[in-house]
Amino acid sequence: MSDALRLGAHLSISQGLPKAVEMAVEIGANTFAYFTRNPRGGAARTIRPEEIAAFIEAKERTGVRDTVGHLPYTVNPAGKDRVAEFARMVLREDIERASAFTGEFLNFHPGSHQGDGSEEGVARLIATLQEVMPEAEGDAMLLLETMSGQGSEVGATFAQIRTVFDAVPDPRLGVCLDSCHLFAAGYDLRTPEGVARMVKELDEVVGLSRVRAMHLNDSKQPLGSHRDRHEKLGQGQIGRDGIQAILRNEFLRTLPIVLETPIDDYREYAGEIKIARELAG
Repeated sequence: MSDALRLGAHLSISQGLPKAVEMAVEIGANTFAYFTRNPRGGAARTIRPEEIAAFIEAKERTGVRDTVGHLPYTVNPAGKDRVAEFARMVLREDIERASAFTGEFLNFHPGSHQGDGSEEGVARLIATLQEVMPEAEGDAMLLLETMSGQGSEVGATFAQIRTVFDAVPDPRLGVCLDSCHLFAAGYDLRTPEGVARMVKELDEVVGLSRVRAMHLNDSKQPLGSHRDRHEKLGQGQIGRDGIQAILRNEFLRTLPIVLETPIDDYREYAGEIKIARELAG
């Protein structure tokens, strides 16, 4: 089971995409995630054709695949006015940029309703995607991340995500799960039975064919807390048994799985990946 597991971590591309592939191999990963631009701002680094060619070659040589770009936290497609305008610009640009260097997936937070209520927030998210998707050129798949329901976040329920898909029938739209967020939103992932219930609901409401990646994180906060606080694997409220249940679930183990656990240096992910592979069986 673990031999086929696509397991990686969130890495920096500040030294270039090919360097990120080297970093992934160094920590025992065969996939990775990266911010497409400054995570707290919006500035995007120019990625030249020679870097793209070297990136593609490095992935083919090492077997690293299913990379996941992550849009900056400042992108709020459920926002309004200038906030929404910025989100539309980044979404459109990054779909095209990632497609140019065979970025398989682009992950983004569905956003915040800015105090106007979740129904209005989801409506604005839909309006943003209805404008962006027909205009954006490229085949990179855009993944809505499941959220914890913290504050004014939208996207914490499978029903909200299904509403978006029904309104925006674009095959380039999918889902990225996050174990910490799911647990905080009320899905009990501490046992195989709990994980199976979550997957069953996900299939019934959204459809498993839409689910294309997962962030694997333990949670500092208890079940249903609606607080997004990541913890290292096995050291939080989900615990080793829960992380094992996730990694051994028949469906979840087929996804590219990316760690976002709290570390000071990317090399620390090597230990986390080792733990994950051991728990996977």
